[in-house]
Amino acid sequence: MRVRVPPLAPFYGGKMQIKLDKKENSELTFEIEIPKETVNDLFAKAFKKVAREAQVPGFRKGKAPRKIFEKKYGKKRIKEEAAKQLYPLVYNKIQEKEKINPLTTPHMELVKFSENEAAVVKLKIVTKPDVDAGSYKGVKTKRKKIKVEEEEVNQALNNLQRNYAEYPPLLENRPTQEGDWLRLEIAPVSAGKEGILSLRKNKEDIWYKLGSEQLPPSFHRELLGAKVGDEKPIETMLPPEHPQKELAGEKINLQVKVKDIRKERLPELNDEFAKRFNFDTIELLKNRIKEDITSFKERKEEERVKMEILEKIVKNSRVDVPPTLVEKGLQEKHRELEEELQKRKMSKNTVLEQQKLTEDELNKRFRTQAELELKTLFVLDKIAHEEKIEVTEKEVEERLHLLVQRQDKTTEGEEKQRRVKELKENLIKEGSMLNLIERMRNEKVIEFLYSQAQISEGILSSLK
Repeated sequence: MRVRVPPLAPFYGGKMQIKLDKKENSELTFEIEIPKETVNDLFAKAFKKVAREAQVPGFRKGKAPRKIFEKKYGKKRIKEEAAKQLYPLVYNKIQEKEKINPLTTPHMELVKFSENEAAVVKLKIVTKPDVDAGSYKGVKTKRKKIKVEEEEVNQALNNLQRNYAEYPPLLENRPTQEGDWLRLEIAPVSAGKEGILSLRKNKEDIWYKLGSEQLPPSFHRELLGAKVGDEKPIETMLPPEHPQKELAGEKINLQVKVKDIRKERLPELNDEFAKRFNFDTIELLKNRIKEDITSFKERKEEERVKMEILEKIVKNSRVDVPPTLVEKGLQEKHRELEEELQKRKMSKNTVLEQQKLTEDELNKRFRTQAELELKTLFVLDKIAHEEKIEVTEKEVEERLHLLVQRQDKTTEGEEKQRRVKELKENLIKEGSMLNLIERMRNEKVIEFLYSQAQISEGILSSLK
């Protein structure tokens, strides 16, 4: 929640009159009167700047008299430039007098701004709201006991077994059986109410496990018992969320050819299999799998408890979130949704239908989420200041090393140092370094709240 403020501006003389026009919680609106002399200075300097960039026939750049310039280009460009120069002048004067730290770029409204007369402008500044975080130490909550079922261990072991499966070619051209892997050539024939084909024209090969949910049931029905070389016409229904609106929910006719059949061959789950992972016996491998599942569930439960503690604190806190920030958060959520829909080639109406929402209901949901997220950030910021929780340079360096390590675990030595330096420079250049530090500080605050909470053991849970 930081903002880039205007640079310092020169003061052109004359005394500004500043008064607080309106105060709504942490949103302040100042009315500023700028004397005529200052206004004329701004217009004069604005003309010199725009004149240097404009071409007037018969004159070198910047040498045309103002009247001739205005006859060709009008006064609007000069006034716009003068307003640009006025903004930092007004902002810095208020900063000098009021010592305000804005959360967003202040908005300036020109109430009266013309040459040869005093100007009046309004500047709206959003500041940090007052936060009452309440009693954030000693929050009571329960941690679920972790239990790992034998079925979960076996499932994980079976997944590991499938990773080492082999798929040798069949020695005979037999009919397909349940569980076979088929290489299929799929070609669209017709689609849509009028049979207009607007899908991919090219044939496409895919691997399909017979009986799986990878493809619609009609594939299983038609291909069970088929042989290599067989071609089958298959009719299926495209999903309502299909990216091509004219085909969404429509029937499509496909020509499917079986090009290959493979039988999955799994390694035996015995001591020999365990030795692939440096365990002497299959039981030792299963014990390690159980330990890994337990550790994963414990981390997952710890994160759930942390979020529950934070939610309780935020719920019991008092924060008047600035409406301007809520509106920005709302717009950001709509923008993120639009980007996601474009990636998935879906329409907003499809999402609304799937979630059974109206446009107004979606907007209300986004607004509530934006307000809660902002309230949470302000509460975390308040506790960080109360408890003097900060992020050190060493911690930032360690995080940068970790981020580089995640990108490439093989990077070491000078190459790793080079990548860390490059990442740091990019974050600073993009203006993202402060965001990273703020995120790290919030993580430390949550860890602090977790350490201060009163956590008791709850009921057994497999946490599947």
